[in-house]
Amino acid sequence: MNWSLVDPSDIRTWIICETGSRWLTAVRRFGPDMFPADLIPKVKSASRDETLAMLSLSEPSIVLWEVRRDSLAAHCDSLARSTANNPQALQIIACHQLTHREQWCLTPFPVATRVQHPEELPRLTRMIHLHFARWTQLID
Repeated sequence: MNWSLVDPSDIRTWIICETGSRWLTAVRRFGPDMFPADLIPKVKSASRDETLAMLSLSEPSIVLWEVRRDSLAAHCDSLARSTANNPQALQIIACHQLTHREQWCLTPFPVATRVQHPEELPRLTRMIHLHFARWTQLID
């Protein structure tokens, strides 16, 4: 995409915070079809610290956090901080082999949904449309 020809107000960032590239690949595959036609997704991979820094910009965006058993505590801290930094961010958790008990640790945080597999992403399309409509007043 030639970003110089795009109106910056039409771009919405989708941040992927994960250890590999499984979710990044899935978002690049499904993401463009999941966005409203008048918005352009800009998909970025980022570390937890980079994600929190990007969220401090307070613009409507989507964050997909891959949460693993070994990073559960750190992600709980990140979720608490990200919510305080940017209430306009739609947060999704990709649960990587978490038990139900470990998933319950995530319930205090305002996360839109949890997914287990990349193939589940397309079912979030309506939620994503409504999220961005909330901030732009354009509900289709």
